[in-house]
Amino acid sequence: MIALTGFYKIFLYPLDVGEPIKPDYGDAILVLGGGLRPKVEIGYSTQERLDLAIELYNSKKRALIVSDGSLYRRSPAIEIITDYLTARGVEAEDIYLEGKSQTTFDNFIFSKKIIDENGFREIIVCTSPYHQRRSRLIMHYLKFVDFKIARMEQSEIYQADNIPQRWRNLRLIFREYFAVLKFKLLKR
Repeated sequence: MIALTGFYKIFLYPLDVGEPIKPDYGDAILVLGGGLRPKVEIGYSTQERLDLAIELYNSKKRALIVSDGSLYRRSPAIEIITDYLTARGVEAEDIYLEGKSQTTFDNFIFSKKIIDENGFREIIVCTSPYHQRRSRLIMHYLKFVDFKIARMEQSEIYQADNIPQRWRNLRLIFREYFAVLKFKLLKR
């Protein structure tokens, strides 16, 4: 019944901790990838994260770190994402790729190496609203010093207009509650 209406969004609000980003903030944008869909297309979550990163990049040119590992070898995800970004005006020399991660925790571990090696200090994180609270918890745990998680107002999770999308969103939200609990218990 919850998926028949937009009522499921009430469960989303505690997870959505993004904030508006001031135009002068940040020297790097970290995009957490969400994988590919069948037929090797950018996934919905990944695309909305990339679109937000492009918007931020266009407001102030910054380094753009894409963290999107794969569960299988020779995944085309990083190449497809790079093509997506450059086709929309992001300069190739501003893109840093992290393609080894298998989990959200890994995204931050491997990206932190890129951040530290390049001396980036103010980090803007682009991830979906349902994924923001756990991202913030992990970043605090890994001792990221100066970061903000960007508010994502144009997320598909807020604009589901049919029952299958609402079911998908409800599953994503409840899966994330379990992931937050797991992280709090295991720190992984």
